[in-house]
Amino acid sequence: VGRGTKLLSAAVPGSRLDVLTHLGNGFDSEVRCERPLLIGGGIGCPPLYLLAKELRASGKTPAVLLGFNAPSEVLLEQEFKALVPEVTIVTQGYVTDSPVFTGGAYDYLYTCGPLPMLKAVYSGSQCGGQYSFEERMGCGFGACMGCSCRTKYGSKRICKDGPVLYREEIVW
Repeated sequence: VGRGTKLLSAAVPGSRLDVLTHLGNGFDSEVRCERPLLIGGGIGCPPLYLLAKELRASGKTPAVLLGFNAPSEVLLEQEFKALVPEVTIVTQGYVTDSPVFTGGAYDYLYTCGPLPMLKAVYSGSQCGGQYSFEERMGCGFGACMGCSCRTKYGSKRICKDGPVLYREEIVW
């Protein structure tokens, strides 16, 4: 636990906080697709909930596939189930082993989670998609270059140019 987490955990309701939030970009929910699949891993699942709401509001019905290390770590299951008809929770193995993923009944992917999961999703699918990267961000403004990653179009800073990147620009 770092200094910031310690300070935040000591805050009481009604405390005034000075924080930097909403750095970088988010998912583009207006992409043309018929059957999007949202894949989340661990703490990468909450950002997908807002996206699922946006997709539903635009008339799309995404399938949701969420992976966690253990049943006790599952987040937002009931919230997702109240929003979309197809929600699959994986607590053993990998989301990429799920029939929801391997069956390929989707035409676009949105994913957020740990880097090994993002790489596995990328290798296991050929359709277009958006990948939200989880990275430590030293400054949050792109000045320190601590969160840089290589893309087909040169280096991008996750804090400023990301965290969401399109499949076609990602270089592993």
